[in-house]
Amino acid sequence: MDENENAPAGLFETPRRLSANFLSILHNRMELLVVELQQERIRILEAVLFLAVIAALGFFALVLLSTALIVFIWAKFGVDALLICLFSLSALGIAVALLVLWRLWVRLKDWAFLPGTLAELKKDLECLDNK
Repeated sequence: MDENENAPAGLFETPRRLSANFLSILHNRMELLVVELQQERIRILEAVLFLAVIAALGFFALVLLSTALIVFIWAKFGVDALLICLFSLSALGIAVALLVLWRLWVRLKDWAFLPGTLAELKKDLECLDNK
């Protein structure tokens, strides 16, 4: 009689353990996803802050440098040299802006979104395919 009572419990034990394992894996992956989303949020915030600081300080420095250079060239060489200086400064500004844009493009292109979560899900799929 004891064997018959244990048999139904054994039939229900395997699905229960399987569902518990599935929920445990799902919980683990969700925790990893939350941690990676927090890391991505911090990375994005840092990038925006760095960009704002670079833009503000760069603009301030360029305005001061340009003003000093314009005053000096105008006083020493006149209007013709001043125009050459202004065109040169404009070309330099455009070149630096394009360089920064290229660097930002490279950084965004290589930015992996949620790499740990995707790697773990890929491992899970490979394990399921092998079984």
